[in-house]
Amino acid sequence: MSSPTTPLVWLITGSSSGFGTSLTFIALNAGHKVIATSRNPSKTPDLVKQVEDLGGIWLALDVTDTPENLQKVVAEGTKKFGRIDILANVAGIGILGALEDFSPKEAQLTMDVNFFGPMKLTQAVLPQMRARRSGTIVNFSSGAGINPSPTMGMYAATKFALEGFSQGLANDVAPFNIRVLIVQPGAFTTNMMNAIMLTEKEMTKDYHDTPMGPFLDFFKGDQQFKAANNVEKGCQAVFEVVTGTGRGKGKEEHLRLLLSSDVAQRALDQNAKIKAGYDAFRDVWENTTHDGGVRKAFNEL
Repeated sequence: MSSPTTPLVWLITGSSSGFGTSLTFIALNAGHKVIATSRNPSKTPDLVKQVEDLGGIWLALDVTDTPENLQKVVAEGTKKFGRIDILANVAGIGILGALEDFSPKEAQLTMDVNFFGPMKLTQAVLPQMRARRSGTIVNFSSGAGINPSPTMGMYAATKFALEGFSQGLANDVAPFNIRVLIVQPGAFTTNMMNAIMLTEKEMTKDYHDTPMGPFLDFFKGDQQFKAANNVEKGCQAVFEVVTGTGRGKGKEEHLRLLLSSDVAQRALDQNAKIKAGYDAFRDVWENTTHDGGVRKAFNEL
């Protein structure tokens, strides 16, 4: 997607903090139109006014809401600007703890925010994108979507689900000239890290003497989380890759955007583990075909 002659219209979730806020203002300051959203716009009146002063609108949107209510928000934004060119699913939640200690309610909430929310919004915007034969879906994943750190198993499960959905979606919508981009941030200084929640159940004692113990203790303090990576720089990169400008020019065919050096290294390490398994089990995967001939493979259909 090259630099547009007419402004692109963005629908961005989680606009009240972190990546959502930064991406909202980068797009607006570049002359694009933005439908900014958050659960409670009344909690950020200054941000709402700034967005509106720059020509955007701010709508209340809870990604855990029903598909019907999410469709109403999409319809309202579409009525204002005529279309939605880019959906950026940024909103997320993190609950940390041993998987054994998660309640069904905590697991469901994490999945509702991080996976089902983006899925429902994607389903809501796809009909208009498919009709126009253009559009971009941007799903914010995480380094945990590559290989989770201790205590992040449930969070990673939602991001793995989002990545699988995104990869399958990319195949589904490619014939309609709709692009899917998975953004994989590493450690960035965002409010989400300071808003991390822990399981209601105290960590089972046996886990305290594993790497989970000190990792979880880090988030129990009152210190403000700081990381090496800058949100503004990260979102500027996302903007360029989505619009096919600057460092994103000519890279439209790529599905995943590694957004920081720490997550890039994590990807390399994970790929090395996959390659090691490939080599270790060669004597298995080379010897599972039917005797007496090869039948038509599923991937050849």
